[in-house]
Amino acid sequence: MSSYVSQIQTKLKAFGLYAGEIDGIAGKMTVDAVAKALERGICTSKEHDDVAVINHSDPTVDENINKTLEPLPNCSGFSLSANSMDKLKGVNPALVKVVKRAIQISKQDFAVNEGLRTIERQRQLVKSGASQTMNSRHIGGFAVDLVPIVNGKVSWDWRYFYAIAEAMQAAAKELGINVRWGGCWEVINNKSGTAKSWVDNYGAERRKLGKKAFTDGPHFELPA
Repeated sequence: MSSYVSQIQTKLKAFGLYAGEIDGIAGKMTVDAVAKALERGICTSKEHDDVAVINHSDPTVDENINKTLEPLPNCSGFSLSANSMDKLKGVNPALVKVVKRAIQISKQDFAVNEGLRTIERQRQLVKSGASQTMNSRHIGGFAVDLVPIVNGKVSWDWRYFYAIAEAMQAAAKELGINVRWGGCWEVINNKSGTAKSWVDNYGAERRKLGKKAFTDGPHFELPA
């Protein structure tokens, strides 16, 4: 699930191009609707390309459940931009410490997309379907959204989110600060296996219960 996709779906529905749920999942119906919206000038080419990437890699899209993704190259030497540091203002110092350590050890460059969130901002996200609760940990500064930077741009390819999650796990464990990830909605400090396996297992458990998986790859929070 992607809040970015939810926002696009909301726009598509407003123009009568999308009849599905605002679920943040870039399935075939969403991909087809974005293609039509691009032809009419409603969606940008970037939105079209982003949705195509998410459709290819998001583990909540049915055809991707058993797909094996190619590994990422080993990278290092990243640092948070001034814009990311600014977005960490108001975020709990413990979580800030984890984010700052994670960028130092991450195989994948990333940026802070959002930190402290106002109640009004949360209300807007719930109304648009991009969030499911008014009790977000962003309110009060207990959560951050981290997005991968690839070739200088934000990417929504899930491979990169897995790499960020594993860096956050290592940093959280090193610092002794529990962190919960929206990819599997569990504290990840002592989880075994890969980040992809955490997401796959979470999705499998939700399907057993007859429920949809609500995966939020960018989201990291201090548990309540």
